[in-house]
Amino acid sequence: MKVWFKRGLFSLVVLAIVTVVGGAIFLLTFNPNSYKQKLADIVQQKYQRTLKIDGDIELSLFPRIGLSVQGLSLSDRNSEDPFASFESARFAVALWPLINNRLVVDHVAVTGFKAWIVRDEQGAFNFDDLLQAPPVGPQLPVARAGVSLLPAAQAAEAPQDKSVEPSPESSPVPELIAKRSGSETDFQIDIAGLSLKGGEIHYFSKRSNVIGRLLQLEVNTGRMTFGQPFDVAFKSRLSGDYPVAEGSLEGQGQLSLDPASQSYAAQKLNLSFVGDLDELRAQSLTLKGNVAYKAGQRQFNATNLDTQLQGQWLGSYPVSDLNASLNTPKMQIDSDSDLVSFEKLALRIRGKNEDQNLDLALDVPRIQVSPAQAEGAPVVASLKVSGPKVWGLGLTLQGLSGNSQALLFEQAKLDGAVKQGSRVAQLKASSPMQWQPSNEWLRLPEIQASIRVEDEADAGSRFEMPLSGQADLNKGKQQYQAQLSSNIEQAQGKLDISVQDKGKGPLLAAVLKADKLDLDELRSIFWLTAPEVVPPAEVVDESEPATGQAEEQEAGQEQPADPAQPPVAAEQEDAQPASYAWLDAMSFDLRVEIEKLRSLGMVMDQVKAQVKNQGQLINLSQFTAQAYEGQLQAKAKVEPGKRLELGLKLQQMQLGSLLLDAFGNDYLAGKGNVDLNLKTQGATQQERLNALEGGLSLDLLDGSWRSVDLDQSVRDINEAVRNAFSGQIPLLLPESDLLRRTVLKRLQGSLDIKKGQATFRNFRAVTPLLNVTAAKGSKLDLVTQQAEVTLQARLNPNSLSADERKSLQDLRNVSIPIHISGPWAALSYQIQWKDIASDTIKKALQDGLLDLLSQQASQAKAETTTEVKAEVKQAIQDELAAKVPPTLGEAMKQWFKQ
Repeated sequence: MKVWFKRGLFSLVVLAIVTVVGGAIFLLTFNPNSYKQKLADIVQQKYQRTLKIDGDIELSLFPRIGLSVQGLSLSDRNSEDPFASFESARFAVALWPLINNRLVVDHVAVTGFKAWIVRDEQGAFNFDDLLQAPPVGPQLPVARAGVSLLPAAQAAEAPQDKSVEPSPESSPVPELIAKRSGSETDFQIDIAGLSLKGGEIHYFSKRSNVIGRLLQLEVNTGRMTFGQPFDVAFKSRLSGDYPVAEGSLEGQGQLSLDPASQSYAAQKLNLSFVGDLDELRAQSLTLKGNVAYKAGQRQFNATNLDTQLQGQWLGSYPVSDLNASLNTPKMQIDSDSDLVSFEKLALRIRGKNEDQNLDLALDVPRIQVSPAQAEGAPVVASLKVSGPKVWGLGLTLQGLSGNSQALLFEQAKLDGAVKQGSRVAQLKASSPMQWQPSNEWLRLPEIQASIRVEDEADAGSRFEMPLSGQADLNKGKQQYQAQLSSNIEQAQGKLDISVQDKGKGPLLAAVLKADKLDLDELRSIFWLTAPEVVPPAEVVDESEPATGQAEEQEAGQEQPADPAQPPVAAEQEDAQPASYAWLDAMSFDLRVEIEKLRSLGMVMDQVKAQVKNQGQLINLSQFTAQAYEGQLQAKAKVEPGKRLELGLKLQQMQLGSLLLDAFGNDYLAGKGNVDLNLKTQGATQQERLNALEGGLSLDLLDGSWRSVDLDQSVRDINEAVRNAFSGQIPLLLPESDLLRRTVLKRLQGSLDIKKGQATFRNFRAVTPLLNVTAAKGSKLDLVTQQAEVTLQARLNPNSLSADERKSLQDLRNVSIPIHISGPWAALSYQIQWKDIASDTIKKALQDGLLDLLSQQASQAKAETTTEVKAEVKQAIQDELAAKVPPTLGEAMKQWFKQ
């Protein structure tokens, strides 16, 4: 017995000596740096990546296997672009636990870690191949005692004559663990802790063009073991190019990683961000709760989720004092099994926009959706904006049934209200709703809606408009359709709208067919405040001209326009013109058929119109209507912000009634034809006016011209000449007067328009007393809205009675020039006395007619009665009072601005 004990003890001593000596010899002779190239060859062979180790590899074996690496980098697959690198890393592995199939790693320290993560157009990441098993290769003669660098290096020199399954040690760690069986399933990796400093993670998605990075990344963890939660804390600086981001990101929690089952979880998660994220400026953004994700089943779970945000939104609708929260005690989304479950989900958003307060709320008490059934409590959402004008929207989805393939809601209700002052407009709409999430198909088969407008200050002021229809929205097929119909006094018709995309961009098609449509009344009903009616400003000349100046005026000498009364200035253009790029991405085809239409003050019958676009070019290819005892035809091409072409024809139409309804005045009246053609270009209103070209021709019968009575003016001239010696002459007013009219038997004329200047090509007017023509050079300045026109009036002997021939014999065969000048809103009429070729008139001028006219002008200005002005003002106001909706003139002004 003692002999065997001595022999055994001796053998152990010898074994220990051999081990120590062998280890010493190994440490003195083994150089791990000689395997750099072999390691690089293995990585290139199995993963088609380039491994570079610029620094030294330091190795120790006892009491722990220690490894220190400097300057390591790994490229992308089949590319020289870097995937990951670090400046230095060191860790130690306990030797004895390897015997028990456990990998125990001492604290791992990494500095200067960098990674470049790329997602391609199909959604794959550039590290997906590292998580998969490499292709089947030759049997490698490796040891089974843990993962060793030396056997891996020897694998590069292994014979390649047989194709067998790779050894477990040659597989990635997740596959290695997953393929362990029996006693091998007890293999565990145990890391005492990880410390990472100076890290960077760069991210680029080719799918969504997102570019961002985590800089100055620091990570510290507790003991790390697969399948067991471990503490982790990190902080970094988030920087992004698209979307723009800049801020600090910190977080902590307990992570659980199980690569074998592809399960990942975070308990007691606490993330915080402070900084800018796209158009969000977050003073504090926090996320707390517990989350878990199973990649294999694409299953996401969250419990006690709490998200809080304080900051401001800097977008096109800026929101300050922004406070938002999202909370739910339980949430589950299982994509593979089509399972969705929410409990007590609550979303709240509050903030301010200038003088308005914003309040958004969403509540989902309970929803459970599976392939077998769907059930849940009503979903309620609301939006309220309060300020000078208060409006709100409410949405309720109730009666959920069906399954994950087809969700059915018994009723979807939408309530809306707008209030300003005492005026309130309300919208109520409801319909059953069908939704197929997989096909992205939403149907509202029976829409019943009602729009109500009432004035709380007037108990009898109430209007209600019922609507009915349906909607079919199929995003999967890119087809959207809706129909609405109404049968009230102001609107009797049906509107069909469809949007579809056949690969060339969306096409919007709309057809409106109505028996009656009163847009003016509907507009006045739905306007929360009626526009203020402002009569044209009076032109008051406070300065009294000198006697000499009056004489020159009476003598026909033109006076320059008063600088104190400039022409109507063009309104200031927007600093930034509107963008119409959205027209390039879609097309539309709008058709209208209305039996009776009232719009912009005009009443028309049998209206037909069609509007299409080709990119940003909008084409009104057809507009026809019966109106004012005649016919109207129009065509137009508009490229917003660039050019405009307009063609308008009026045939046998009562022009005065049209102008009175459309513009609020009837300066020109008569029945006949009008042909207008205009084209222009430019980005601003001023540019468009300066580039305006085209022509206008008209031929009217039995009409009138408001603001002057030429026949009476000629009679007054005759009386002034005959009574010049006695000093008693009639009052000759040079200003326009809306109460005076020139009766026209016929009016013919045409204008040539070029660069904003309208020149008279011809002009002939026949009155009961006169034949009137326009002198050469007469023009209208459309840019400054000034007139420079000289009319030549001659007696029409064929229309004079015997008494008129006798009383007007001094003016027979005499042309009387009447000069019209000044701004359109305050035209001035001057008789050019010295240009009248009549001996009688010349003698009257020599006898002091000009002095009498000068005295008359001074007395008229000093004694102008307020009653006349009040009467004119009241007449204008009476005509404008019925024009609560915008007039056609205002619409044309807005058109030119755009």
